[in-house]
Amino acid sequence: MKPRKSIVALLVAGFAAIIGLSFVPYTLTVVSDAGQLVSATFNASPDAASSAANVKVESPPPFDAGAWYAGRGEQLETHGALVETYEARKVVAAHNPDQLYNPASLVKLATSLAVLRKLGVAYRFQTRVYTDGVTDASGTLRGNLHFAGNDPTFGDATAARVLDELKKRGIKRVTDGVTVSPDFSFNFNNVPEKSAQNLAKVLKLGTKKAEAAEQATGALLFSVESNALPQILLYMNAHSINFVAERLGDMIGGPGGVTLFLVGELKIPAREVLLESTSGLGHNRMTPRGMIAVLRALVEEAKRLGLKPEEIMSVASDDAGTLRRRFRDTELEGAVVAKTGTLTQEVDGGMTSLAGLVYTQNKGAVLFAFFDQGNRIAENRGMQDELLREMVLSQDATRPLPPAERKLLPRDELIIH
Repeated sequence: MKPRKSIVALLVAGFAAIIGLSFVPYTLTVVSDAGQLVSATFNASPDAASSAANVKVESPPPFDAGAWYAGRGEQLETHGALVETYEARKVVAAHNPDQLYNPASLVKLATSLAVLRKLGVAYRFQTRVYTDGVTDASGTLRGNLHFAGNDPTFGDATAARVLDELKKRGIKRVTDGVTVSPDFSFNFNNVPEKSAQNLAKVLKLGTKKAEAAEQATGALLFSVESNALPQILLYMNAHSINFVAERLGDMIGGPGGVTLFLVGELKIPAREVLLESTSGLGHNRMTPRGMIAVLRALVEEAKRLGLKPEEIMSVASDDAGTLRRRFRDTELEGAVVAKTGTLTQEVDGGMTSLAGLVYTQNKGAVLFAFFDQGNRIAENRGMQDELLREMVLSQDATRPLPPAERKLLPRDELIIH
């Protein structure tokens, strides 16, 4: 009888233990890899059981850009788009936002931001004019004129101001020659000797020679300062001047310097930025999300410096340049401030890009970046315009800026002293 009594006692004790455990949480104690005791308490409460159901799932953007492209029979992988509000950071539309594309001349926006951040809103290029001769009573300078400076916008307008200043100082002719420093450029010409020759032709001072020279000789006659940096950036972006973008980029370390800025300052992942140039020429890579980060930072930097985005980028259908005929006679006319990008089929099979912002009535500024690969340049431009129009009008109404015909790089704002 003793074995039976022992079994019964064990059963009773086990049943009591089970009943006790059913009313309290229980703890398992295990040994971790480091040899430490780790306790995990399990409590089968209704809240814990339903926690997975309480996970917040983001709703899709209100405008389906992927379906929009698909409805036109487009190859979806050749298109990338991201649109989001500036203030609220709400995504309005997204399609392949993290895929790498060639941004083409949209790289100029990254260059604009980095240069503006480094040089500041008041920066002007200075060109110094020297002479090693004397001027006689007839207005003839017997000697040379030497121009030293690296202003990438020095051209006909600046030369005209220089000529006016020379006449004010009684100089009508120059007997010897016009020389320029090795970093001098005239009308976007990268060869100093050619720049000297073209400058001499415009000045028409009767000089015998025009060439490059390492150092200036003589005394400083006067200096001419370029337009302020924001005006230079506006001109560069409106007309997409590669020469100016490359010269500005050289001042901040070239493509490597701009890349370091984007990765270090804007925290764009290094694998999502590959720049071969600071103008957009060649094989460059960015994502729509990265370009939106550049746009947002550019708008914020402009605001910090007391500028508006339209003081750095052109207004579509209002300003001269690559956006002159875009969005004309549509609801977006005068409401889009943007930068274009175009590459022919020799590079990545062709690329058409557009990025900027559109002013709306209720959502404020809406940032957008479109990347369209392929050599159908005109067709892709029309598709970008229609996509932006449909997307904006499906969510809001536009708020066009007051119409204004702006003169880019105004000559009367050059400074001579």
